[in-house]
Amino acid sequence: MSQIDYSDIVQNLNGKVDAIYRHSTLLERYSAIPRDYGEGVVLTESEAHTLGYVCEMGETTVTDLAGYSFRTKGAMSKMLKKLEEKGLVRRTKREGNRKSIYVSPTGEGLRANAVHQAYDRVAISIMLEALLKTCSMEDIESFYRVTQARIEYIIREHSELSK
Repeated sequence: MSQIDYSDIVQNLNGKVDAIYRHSTLLERYSAIPRDYGEGVVLTESEAHTLGYVCEMGETTVTDLAGYSFRTKGAMSKMLKKLEEKGLVRRTKREGNRKSIYVSPTGEGLRANAVHQAYDRVAISIMLEALLKTCSMEDIESFYRVTQARIEYIIREHSELSK
């Protein structure tokens, strides 16, 4: 029976951890770059996906948005202020509940979200075409399954660390 060389396993893990870190860092930077999604809709990816969540929900709170996006309420408030200044969302308080701020899309916000979703479909198609030059469709589907499982794992870890 052959003995396992743990130094090779650790070295391989170090490379994988570094790749995950670099991927996360690149995504973070990519998400912060403003881009024109078409028809004059200029947003960062973070703003676009926050707007998408607001549009999907119809109405939500800053607290819900912070939980969805894993950002602080303060960071969400700053982003929502930018979206509000662009005329894409409206923030309101309700009588009897002055504490919660409710966010809903404007007509312009709904249009901007539709433009962004169309842009994403094209961009993902282009990326998939490039990936298929070096990966199989099974590899790509596996990546998405692993990504979803990793998200769930990190959420559980975050919940445990936040206690």
